[in-house]
Amino acid sequence: MKKLTEIGIKHNTDKATYHLYTDHYDEIFAQYNNPRILEIGVADFGSISTYLEYYDNPYVVGMDIEDKTRYVNSQWKFVQGDQTNINDLEKCILGEDFFDIIIEDGGHTMKQQQITFGYLINHIKSGGFYILEDLHTSLRPIYIDSDCQYTSLEMLQRIQNDESYFSNYIPKDKQLEIKSKIKSIHIIPKDPTNYNDSVTSIIQIR
Repeated sequence: MKKLTEIGIKHNTDKATYHLYTDHYDEIFAQYNNPRILEIGVADFGSISTYLEYYDNPYVVGMDIEDKTRYVNSQWKFVQGDQTNINDLEKCILGEDFFDIIIEDGGHTMKQQQITFGYLINHIKSGGFYILEDLHTSLRPIYIDSDCQYTSLEMLQRIQNDESYFSNYIPKDKQLEIKSKIKSIHIIPKDPTNYNDSVTSIIQIR
């Protein structure tokens, strides 16, 4: 069993216990000694606990729309906010250096995923990674906002295909800049025959 998955199971994060995302993240995490990590969506603190055990002394920021201060300790920083609000997302990066890894595991609607991606992609170090999780919600109508033009899965596919426009939630004048920052996109389903269950993506920055 890969180290990140083993620790993730111990802390009961569904990234390890159900979705099996950590099997794919292990190679990325192993590249760093003590990286700077930002995660959108704290849930029950399982994934952040995993990062804090995996590394000796990482710098971790977690953001959630709900108050998660009951989990706060000296090892990580908590920001409460709405990921569809740029002013709240700005709280995560205000006064911060760029991050090595940003993980988006927030509310899973197309608007939430795409606004967050469009803003935070500019705050990753060269060679770093943006992980956009739970893309299977792109196939579930309850997560697709009424004004959505492209699902988040379609957004990433359009970027892969070098389409000039890929989201109505990201300012059009920013989209060319975003594309220029991306080195590669890997879309990873748990089951390649079933995109309705557990799909993540790993986006590397130039």
